[in-house]
Amino acid sequence: MEIKDVITLDDNNEYIIASKVNYDGKNYYYLVDVNKPENLMFCYEDNEDLVELKDKKLTTELLPLFYEASKDLLPKQ
Repeated sequence: MEIKDVITLDDNNEYIIASKVNYDGKNYYYLVDVNKPENLMFCYEDNEDLVELKDKKLTTELLPLFYEASKDLLPKQ
């Protein structure tokens, strides 16, 4: 799974992979719901399954990494 891929999760919603980072040997994903962009999800890969990240402290640590990984894909102002 790569940035910009569209995936369908168990909730039957389609999400765009907005960013992906490898941190401490795990792949983490920042997902945006295709139909409701305000619906964001942070996940990690566990044996090819995506598991929602519930650790708010870790999410806060990952946010700058997600930005760095995808900043070149953002529109230039």
